[in-house]
Amino acid sequence: MMVCRPGSGACSAFTLVEGLVTVGLLTLLATASVPLYKTFEQRADKAKCLSHLRTIHSGILGYVNDHGHWPQMSEDKVVKDEEEFFEFWITTTDPYGLNQDTWVCPSDRALERKRNAEKTEFFGSYVPTGFDKQAGSPFRWNQPWVIERGDFHGKGSHMLMPDGSIQQALNPFYGR
Repeated sequence: MMVCRPGSGACSAFTLVEGLVTVGLLTLLATASVPLYKTFEQRADKAKCLSHLRTIHSGILGYVNDHGHWPQMSEDKVVKDEEEFFEFWITTTDPYGLNQDTWVCPSDRALERKRNAEKTEFFGSYVPTGFDKQAGSPFRWNQPWVIERGDFHGKGSHMLMPDGSIQQALNPFYGR
């Protein structure tokens, strides 16, 4: 491409080599940015997951403060049906700002595929711990309140602790 400055008589042009170098550099930048995009996407999903766990902590803490005990689910629902299990937790905590989306880790791709295949209405990536009706039980032991169902982020499952902190465990279910 030739560029001339009016009145000066001087013209400059891009050579074929300059054009090829430019195309090569753009290709290199595009190639390098694809893996970076995936890394940034994974970090964003993890940040959203941690945000969900903090929101769950606030919601369950609000329930405990209002009712004086941990949300109680009948034991037949715990064993019987996973959809009923999550229906209980989602509907019980909905007044405290926890909806269906809050209970799903954005990195839990298998859960999305399962939900679409089975058309389930209630599902989740986080499993709450069962406690008794004693007001202090959820705080008494340093036992997780909620555990992520899988290693969605590559360094173990997240565990939501009573103080609101989030820890990671490589095998929180000990092979179960």
